[in-house]
Amino acid sequence: MSRVCEICQKGKMSGHKVSHSNRKSNRSFEVNLQETVMVVDGKEKRVKACTKCMKTLKKVK
Repeated sequence: MSRVCEICQKGKMSGHKVSHSNRKSNRSFEVNLQETVMVVDGKEKRVKACTKCMKTLKKVK
């Protein structure tokens, strides 16, 4: 299974690692995914969600 948030569809991003001498090399930024349990229509469902979505859902409750 790919590392993509099941709620907001956020996935891997790419960018540069910058050294002290300002040389740039490619790197990737992974999403901080956590497996959590959500209640949907009265049933508990396991989803992989990013921590930003988990924080937002906690505030909405």
